[in-house]
Amino acid sequence: MRSLLAIMTLCLAAITSGFAQDQPLATQTPTQTLSAEAEVCTTVVDRMPSGSATSFGADVGTLCCWSRITGAVGETTIVHIWMCNGKEMAVVELPVKSGSWRTFSRKNILPEWTGNWEVKVVDAAGNALKTIAFTVGTVTAQ
Repeated sequence: MRSLLAIMTLCLAAITSGFAQDQPLATQTPTQTLSAEAEVCTTVVDRMPSGSATSFGADVGTLCCWSRITGAVGETTIVHIWMCNGKEMAVVELPVKSGSWRTFSRKNILPEWTGNWEVKVVDAAGNALKTIAFTVGTVTAQ
């Protein structure tokens, strides 16, 4: 009787492990497609941009890049890359903690840093989500 019980237990274990192999692994990372809204502004109030524009005076002092990220599955990060006249000025990594998340970075702007600016919003893998172009100070055509 004990040997029959042992054989039945082994058979049940073999059948159960066969079913477990057909199930997706719990450790697999779900795929996600992030999308972004973004604005450059002078401040962020109650998690929303304020003073948004495409041109700012040379004496602006500080600018913010506000982003709303949707489509995240679990926690991830985005990066704001601040560029002035094609030169990288700052790289800011920001957490994204839910499927709809608002965040922002802040950049001090010196009066002599006039010209064509942009902030690139990229995901953790470096994929571009959004690029916001703006100017600081008077920009002359080149």
